[in-house]
Amino acid sequence: MRMRLLAARPIAVAALTLLASAVVVPSAHSADRDYTVTLTTSTDATDFDHRTVDLTGTLTGPDGTPAANHPVQLEQSVLFRTWNPWGDPIDPTEWETRSLGTVRTDAEGRFKLEDVPADRWDGRPSPYLNPRHEVTFRAMYDTDNPTDGQMAFADAEVSVQPVASSLTYRVSNIIVRAGMRLTVTGKVTWPAGHGPVEGTRVFLRQYFETEYNAQTTTDADGNFTINTTVRGYDNEFVLFSAPKDYYMSGVTKDLPIKNITR
Repeated sequence: MRMRLLAARPIAVAALTLLASAVVVPSAHSADRDYTVTLTTSTDATDFDHRTVDLTGTLTGPDGTPAANHPVQLEQSVLFRTWNPWGDPIDPTEWETRSLGTVRTDAEGRFKLEDVPADRWDGRPSPYLNPRHEVTFRAMYDTDNPTDGQMAFADAEVSVQPVASSLTYRVSNIIVRAGMRLTVTGKVTWPAGHGPVEGTRVFLRQYFETEYNAQTTTDADGNFTINTTVRGYDNEFVLFSAPKDYYMSGVTKDLPIKNITR
């Protein structure tokens, strides 16, 4: 299990495959180092109709006995992939993280939190466009300075099984050059009963650092139109959707467009 200082993680909100194991972060404080936290979830995967999980865990002291009536902090992170052309050591993952509050252990050192949404909690669309459809839960115990980032912790992950969507398109030009106007029209659809398609974001990436530039949203029927001006350095034309619902999958299409600018 990798070690990560909490201050380095983006703050926002979160839910993934069951990876429940006891982990203790090496710490300069022996009191933290000698405590052990475990965390498990009630399921290793969720689907569109089952979006909550129960969290359970334990806290034991340096001598291995249950730590009764101790505070354990819980948090949740929704994971997204991000662009990473350089590879390691840069982690191509972004988090939306939120606190789930603090629970106290019982006489046996156990704790529980029920009906936690394994989902995004923010009603606004995420600034990240490529969800990993995984949620990580974390339990943390800190005996002394709660701001020094040193504590015992354990993670549990739950995978989200998204509903498949589809995307069709038409382009105004196959061969383009700098200064030309390009129009892409199309439609986003998904199965009935899975929420409105209206307002789904659709993007046209023409260059890897400007994927937010050409974008639009679908109407009530899922239709969309994107208009953009071709630049000389545009070296790809990739159309993709980014549903607001974390339980809907987006679609990516490589468009058969060639930029002949010299």
